Amino acid sequence: MTSFRLAYDAAEDVLVASFGEESDAESRHVPLNDHIDLWADVERTTVHALAFRAYSRLLGVSETYFSALREADDETVSATLRLVAEPPASRFFDLTDPEGLIARVLSPRIEELFQSDEV
Repeated sequence: MTSFRLAYDAAEDVLVASFGEESDAESRHVPLNDHIDLWADVERTTVHALAFRAYSRLLGVSETYFSALREADDETVSATLRLVAEPPASRFFDLTDPEGLIARVLSPRIEELFQSDEV
C-alpha cells in the first residue's frame, strides 16, 4: 500500500478507509453486510476501500456476520475472505470464523496502518 486515507463522519458514525493512490481503475463493490462495504479491483486481488456505517457500534459488539456473502458464489466468498484476512483490510478485521462468515471489527492504531503489507 503506497498510501491510505481515513475519513470519519462523527454525526453519521461512518468511517471510510481508502488504500493506495486515487485512480480511475475500475472497482468491484462487495457488500459484507448492512453496515460494511468493501471495494476491490476487478480481479479481487487488492482492496481499494472499506466503509463502515455505525462504526462505533460495530466496535462495541463481539462479532459481526458477513451476511451479504451468504448469497454470493463460492469464488466471490473465497476471494473476499482472502482480501479481509490480508493487509490492509486485516487491520480492520479479526476473521474469527471464516467458514461461518464471522469477524470482529477492529480499530487499528495508526502505526499499524503504516506497517508493511507483506504477510
